[in-house]
Amino acid sequence: MNMKDLAYFNRLIQEKNFSKVALDFGVTQPTVTMAIKRLETAFKTKLVVRDRVHNKLDVTASGQQLAVHAAAILGELDIAHQELAHLAQEQTVLGLPPIIENYYFPKVAAQLQAQGMLENIRTLEGGSVWLRNALKDGQADLALLGSAEPLAYQTLVAEEFDRQPFNIFVSAHHPLANRKRIYFSELKREKFVLFTSSFVHNTAFNKLTRRNHFRPDVVFRASDTHVIMNLVAENVGVTFLTDIVDQHRDDVVRLELLDDEQPEFITSIVSRTSHVLTPAQETVLRIMRETLED
Repeated sequence: MNMKDLAYFNRLIQEKNFSKVALDFGVTQPTVTMAIKRLETAFKTKLVVRDRVHNKLDVTASGQQLAVHAAAILGELDIAHQELAHLAQEQTVLGLPPIIENYYFPKVAAQLQAQGMLENIRTLEGGSVWLRNALKDGQADLALLGSAEPLAYQTLVAEEFDRQPFNIFVSAHHPLANRKRIYFSELKREKFVLFTSSFVHNTAFNKLTRRNHFRPDVVFRASDTHVIMNLVAENVGVTFLTDIVDQHRDDVVRLELLDDEQPEFITSIVSRTSHVLTPAQETVLRIMRETLED
């Protein structure tokens, strides 16, 4: 079976338009039409029904079922391409959220450099939620990820190595700045500056807002910790960050949360179950375990 045929079919299911699929792939419309016919011949069933009068395309039940498998097959093929590309380049692509990169990675980097392996590490940065999907898709070989709960996915292997609390950070000029501890419910009327949706902090934050029955007033979201802290320092809003955030400044004050059963920032070494690690990647994994799980 031609993988291109599946690719055309997969896009046709999404677009419902032969001309659009042909344009997307840079081929002629008859090329797409023949690909669908080959699939229908191979599976001995009708996959799509074209209504030329009303310019409409319907997907049959068989077509809908094949679409599920086509998406999975093409996804695995894409992962294979990326994995083999990393092997050819003798690289290990390591996913790192910014806070984890600042707090945990320097110790790992020192050990990698001591063994002459740091130059073969390429980092992929983003929030833990986004990186989790990037790891599944083959964009990264290994990752250090944060989560609000222990990670449990069939396609991923997670080895937890640390847990840290979440805190509230306010401007030194904020009325709460003279406090050391606070209940989350006391923040109902505050304005918040938070991470974008790709960060796990939002999962923990949303748990606390639901538990305390209020809708937060989020005035700004950013993907950079320094931007968030600068906005907090200017009293634009308060924020919710893990305790490990690098915070050595006089214009921001950290407040501990007094709530019972608080969510924790759980950090784990994560890899893909289907990925066969190279000897070099096995060494990188061993170094991370020895450094972080010590």
